[in-house]
Formats: sequence, structure tokens, C-alpha cells
Amino acid sequence: MKKSKRLWIIDWGEALIKIVLGEVNDSGSVRIIDFRIEKNPKQIWPETNPETKRATSKLLRLLFKGYQCTDEVMLLINQAEMMVATFTFPMMSLADLEDAIYWQMQLLTSEDLDHWRIDFVARVQNQWFECLGMDEQTLDVVGVAIKKAQLTRYTRFFKKNGRSLNAIVPQFYTFDSLLIEQDDQSTLIIDIGNRSTRLFHYKGNVLSENNQIELESGWDGVVYLQQIIKAVEQIFISPLGCEKVGRDGTIYLMGGESLHPGVREYLSKSMGTDVQSIDELLEANQSLFFTKQISRAQLCLITPCVCGLMKYAQIRGGKN
Repeated sequence: MKKSKRLWIIDWGEALIKIVLGEVNDSGSVRIIDFRIEKNPKQIWPETNPETKRATSKLLRLLFKGYQCTDEVMLLINQAEMMVATFTFPMMSLADLEDAIYWQMQLLTSEDLDHWRIDFVARVQNQWFECLGMDEQTLDVVGVAIKKAQLTRYTRFFKKNGRSLNAIVPQFYTFDSLLIEQDDQSTLIIDIGNRSTRLFHYKGNVLSENNQIELESGWDGVVYLQQIIKAVEQIFISPLGCEKVGRDGTIYLMGGESLHPGVREYLSKSMGTDVQSIDELLEANQSLFFTKQISRAQLCLITPCVCGLMKYAQIRGGKN
């Protein structure tokens, strides 16, 4: 029997740094051993002077208190500079798929993609043509690109401070660990951050659309929420005026800014639907255990880290 694996998941947010230490066993159960939530210091990237270096080392020691040399570390990234796009392709070979994704991602930037790391997730889907009495297999693809120099920067930063990164993972890759795979199920996750809001629309457990709203200077809270509502309407309504989410669609909120009093209620009233907090999905998960007391607000903040552990457990157990 394999020994349970200890894994640190760190989510370096715009305002807060969240880190979770968890343990994953062979059965797929995830045990949260510890978690920490700290303010994100300014000018910590890069380390420009000896004083900053000392502050950085002190912060990393605090965040990784209890770290063992056999532990693994995963960094979640969700930067604005990261390119994310969704595609649907006909069935093709892996080599042809890689070429197709490369050229589609090239359309998103004028820069040379040789300086970018491209990753993707592809799932086989069936399209049923009722009038012809036949079905056709297609590939639903999520492509992600980030500059190689940025990945090198992350790796060096942690290595200089005594922690080697075992994985750098786009944050939203892990969210499908919360979702039950159903073809007709539509889920929207709204991540309201300190400087931007990201919206992830899933069909089943496959990312269908993603959008981002930057918080512009001079916007007050109400104007910001109204911009979020407009973005939600664009996601849920097709150009032909048909609802894409359907009656079974569910909207979840996460992120530090979603915890302000009245935010969830305002969005629920304005959109005419019950907007839920993301922690409700975690609380319903039977394979998740906490060894220390945690508030709903804390659970909401560390959700990406917990999702990282759950995704790792699925892969370790051969479930995905």
C-alpha cells in the first residue's frame, strides 16, 4: 500500500496568499492538515534588494511552517497575462490536434509563440444529429499559454527560498473536481478578486467559456457588480436570444471580494436567481476532511487550493 502523500498548494492572489497543506491517500480521500491566509506584500516579486530578500524568506518560512523534504509543492496561477481559449475540433490525431491548438492560440497574440508554453486539456464529446439519425465525435479543448520566462521566474523564486515546485497549474484546471459530470448541467463560477473578476462557465465538467473583467479606477462597488451582471448575461444568452444555461444552471461565487456584505444578495436579486457561495460545494463533498476548525469565509478563500488537492487525488486514484 502506498503511503499517503503530503502536498502543499499555494494560491498567490492579488491581495492574499492562500496556502493549504493536505494529505491524499489511495482511496481518494483528502485530509486538510493546515492552511494559512496572509496578505500579499508589495514588491515581493522580484527580490530587488537585501531587505526584500529577507522579507521574502521570512514570509516563505511562515507559509511553509511544517514543511518536510518529502512533501510536494504545487503553485496555482491565474494571471491576466495567461492566454486561455476554448475550441471544438473534429476528431483528429494528437499530432494534428497539437498543430491546430498552436495555430488557434497564435491568433490571440502577435508575439512569437516559441517564447510561450502551451498546454491543453481535450475531452471527447458526442454530437447527435437527430434529423440524420447519426452522431459524431468531437473534441472539446481548453488551451492555455503562458510565457516561458514567467514559469522560469516562479521556479527560481521558490528554489532560491528553499522550496522546489513540483507543478505549476492554471487555477481553473482544478475547479472541475467540484463538478458532477452531466451533459446538461451548466455551472458558472464567478471569482471576484481585488483587481479583476474572472468568470468560468462549465458544461458538465468541461470549461465552455471564460471571461475577465478588470476593476477600473473610479468604479464604485455597485458599478463593478453591474459590470459582472452584464458579463453573466453575455455568457448565458446566445446571439440568437436563447438561454444557454438552462433552468438547471447554477452560479457560485468565490474570491475575497465576494465576501463583502450584500454582494451575493445583490447579484441574486439583480439576476433573478439564487447565487450560492462556492464553499457549499466543498461542504457537500464526502471525501474531504478538515483537522482544524474553519469558517465559511476561510473555506471560500482557500477553495482553489482545496480543488488542487482534490484534482491531485483524482489523478492519483486514476479517476480522471
